[in-house]
Amino acid sequence: MGSCGVDYLASVAAYPRPDEKLRTEKLETQGGGNCANALTAAARLGLSPALVTKIGGDGLGDGILTELHADGIDTQHVLRAPGHPSPFTYIIVDRQGGTRTCIHTPGAPLDPEEMGGGLLASALQGAALVYFDGRLTEAALLLAREARARGIPVLVEAERLRPGLEALLAEADFVVTSAHFPQDWTGEAHLADAVLATAERLPRAAWVITTLGTGGAVLLERPGAGDAAASAPERTLAEVLEGELRPALAAAAAAAGAGTVCVARTGQAIGGGHVASTSGPVRLRYSSSRDPAQAAAQAHAAGERAAALNADSGRGASYSGAGAGTGVAATATAAAVAPGVTAQVTLASIAQLPKEAVVDTTGAGDAFIGSVLYGICTGMRLPDIMRLAAVVAAAKCTQLGARPGLPARSQLTCELLGC
Repeated sequence: MGSCGVDYLASVAAYPRPDEKLRTEKLETQGGGNCANALTAAARLGLSPALVTKIGGDGLGDGILTELHADGIDTQHVLRAPGHPSPFTYIIVDRQGGTRTCIHTPGAPLDPEEMGGGLLASALQGAALVYFDGRLTEAALLLAREARARGIPVLVEAERLRPGLEALLAEADFVVTSAHFPQDWTGEAHLADAVLATAERLPRAAWVITTLGTGGAVLLERPGAGDAAASAPERTLAEVLEGELRPALAAAAAAAGAGTVCVARTGQAIGGGHVASTSGPVRLRYSSSRDPAQAAAQAHAAGERAAALNADSGRGASYSGAGAGTGVAATATAAAVAPGVTAQVTLASIAQLPKEAVVDTTGAGDAFIGSVLYGICTGMRLPDIMRLAAVVAAAKCTQLGARPGLPARSQLTCELLGC
């Protein structure tokens, strides 16, 4: 459940300066929205996903549904808002700087009351997993809690600070975050400490994955019943990542051949990445330079910045979650008593793709999450899920926009898919 809309993508040679005019190199109109993109990736891998969202009753909305149907996504739970436009986003892709700039216009809000009338039960019928992209949080909370009551696992994406996201994350069995979310949410100065603090704030989550851009992705997986967690060695997360796992990835890359595991729609060959894990659970602790009070102040500032960027100034606390009872201040107090998390740590590299083959990173995170959805629903091992997700995200980056580059199942090797 989450966002769905239209993307207007303009590729330019270089990002314009203020008050400057320039011509686009390429202009495309495509379906967009984090949730819709992720479900498209999952559908092309072989799942049969259903989307719960709300779009306008306009022609854009008709086009959105047509595109989703073409990829095999069930849209019977997509609500329409007569007289309202569908959500859309302007995206400027800067070829020279390798950046993308997004300006989003939301559509009509989804009222929690609209989730009644049997929609909750109908949407969850036969579901193996429920995914939320962090938007439409009030209505999403109703669906998440109903899913939990029915024993259906919940995955929540934390791409950026959003109002109400803290409460939705508290319902999650699985969490995937962007590279910058942990530091914004927790205020921790060091990324490793921020990833650890994020997992600590989510005790219900069995695992948390944080994507790291060109640095790959890191997974913290809590031990299951019977795992030898009590005798786990104690180390900082930074020590584990930089002192053990990243050297192991480098050694694996040096020893492995350059095999192709995917051929992108452009014909570009993509090689699989590598995965390294600790031999078992590790008692992860924070770095000695950590300052909880400073982290709380930084998290508050990040919340205020997020609110301002969403034309919602003055409501920073609702973005940072500081007033939700499980916010930064409460976490800092708890951490002083029992700091850290015991977890097995896995680090995955990015897939092997020449830099010159990267056209656009828009939707790479959605491609990653769509692969995670596929992996969970088909019972893949977590390290294998991360390797698949890296390849699908790389394939996406070979074309402009979030969906054209998403690979079909036939473009991937059976070994990579776990079949």
